[in-house]
Parts: sequence; C-alpha cells; structure tokens
Amino acid sequence: MKQFLESADLLQTIASETEKVNGEARQLVAGLTDEQLNWKPAPNRWSIAQCLDHLAVTSENQDFTKAIARGREKRRASDAVAYRPTMLGGWLVKQLLPEAKRKMPAPKVFRPSEGSAINGALERFLRQQEKFLSFVNDARGIDYNKTRLRSPVTPLVRYSLADAFVMTVVHGQRHLAQARRVRETPGFPN
Repeated sequence: MKQFLESADLLQTIASETEKVNGEARQLVAGLTDEQLNWKPAPNRWSIAQCLDHLAVTSENQDFTKAIARGREKRRASDAVAYRPTMLGGWLVKQLLPEAKRKMPAPKVFRPSEGSAINGALERFLRQQEKFLSFVNDARGIDYNKTRLRSPVTPLVRYSLADAFVMTVVHGQRHLAQARRVRETPGFPN
C-alpha cells in the first residue's frame, strides 16, 4: 500500500502495478495444462483458473464508467492528486493485501465458476485487465479521491474511485499469491 500512498502520480502507479500483475499471471500459467489450471488442492479451495476467473468477475462488476462520468462532471482536477484513502476504502485495501492473514469469503456476486473445466481463464482475466487500464487512463483529470462509487456487493457501501483502483490491484496481487500456493501444493499434477 505504501507505493500508492507515496506515489506522485497514482494513476501511473496503478497502471504499472497492473502490468506487473499481468506479467505475473502470464508467468504463473505459462506451460500449464488445463488439468493443472483446474486442479484444486481440496474441494473447498480454488484452482488457479478459479483465482483468475474470480479476479475477472470482480473487475467486471465494478461500475467505473458511471463514477468516471460523474467525476468529469463534478470533480475535475488540473494536476495529479495524491492518494488519500477513505476510512472504509483504506480498511478494505488492508484486508485485500497479499500478506493479510484473514481469509475473506468471496461475496456471491464475485464467486468464480464452479466447474472443473474453466477454459480461457487467463485470457478472460487479461481482457478485463485491459478494460481496467482504460478506466484508469480515463480517470486522468478528475479528483479520484472525491469521486465515489458504490460497492457491487451492497449499495450502502461507498468508497472513492482511487480506493477502487487500489483495491483492484492489491486484490489481483492477493489472488495471484493464492494461485502460486496452489501450484506449490503437494500433489499438484505434473
């Protein structure tokens, strides 16, 4: 989280961290078979494909378009704005960090496919990441700290667009770490 708080250009930091996540995802699944991608360490744990599918589903369910449009209309900014997390957003970011020990069950709206044969999970994830990067680029010129959006989980929860961007990146980092642990689990197919 430190890199976001200390960033002189939050949107550039978000974009570069997103590209790192994309590279890690490509590297993680390089050379894996469908069997390996869909292998689950236990019935109640996710496969690598489910981790990637979950990240795509989560990003798809964020309503960045409306928030950015409202920001353009009401929250213009001439310079890059330093990231100031909201109280709720900052707490959520900390819960999503890869090093956070607390397990958080995925809300129903964000659950991955349950099938044992998810095809194209990496491609779907990377397509969604490209859409996310276009939203990040579209946020230039607005005060993303003051622009709010509603949580897709419950409309009662609101946080800043900046929080949502940071959450998307750290959430990706968290689930890629989870996917790496799947690959390192004894019994992972050769």
